[in-house]
Amino acid sequence: MAKILEKGKDYAVLYKEAGEDSEKTAPSGMGVLYRLDMPVPGIICAATSGSGFEITSKKYFLICSGRLENGAGTMEDFLYHDPRSNRTFPVKKMRKGVKDAKLSFEVIDYDETADLSFVSAVLETGRTHQIRAQFASRRHPLAGDGKYGSRVKCPVALTCGEITFKADASSGEKTVRVMPENIYPWDLFLKD
Repeated sequence: MAKILEKGKDYAVLYKEAGEDSEKTAPSGMGVLYRLDMPVPGIICAATSGSGFEITSKKYFLICSGRLENGAGTMEDFLYHDPRSNRTFPVKKMRKGVKDAKLSFEVIDYDETADLSFVSAVLETGRTHQIRAQFASRRHPLAGDGKYGSRVKCPVALTCGEITFKADASSGEKTVRVMPENIYPWDLFLKD
């Protein structure tokens, strides 16, 4: 069961564990505003229809293989999700079933011994497996993501770790940040 981080009359900010279904985390009478892949932990928001709850920013954190060439930048691709294999692939041009995908990223740290990078990402589009597919297509699969080519043995190193929101039109912004427990490979970067 997802842990409640903050709850108001018309909204809830929750932390979903890896393996939980995003769609089943919302309290009764509320709908989930976005979903996370099943193996990915992170912050989920739910609200009632017409509540006025608004997410103003959402930041993901990931650990990927290798050192990224640039310390920050954008990734833009056309992505096709194959429902039979439940994998997403970059393709060269737009066609039926293909969607544009864009994210911005910033490298926070790099561990030379493990050859892993700790990165933050902000999605401009929300496509199935978008972060996982876009980093893997650039030869930086997420640690633990065997589906997309990682050889690192650990849970998929991706989380929705920071949400900024307004509870309603009259309230100010509030930020909630939660990172995964200090397990490998997060413990390389999130030291006490």
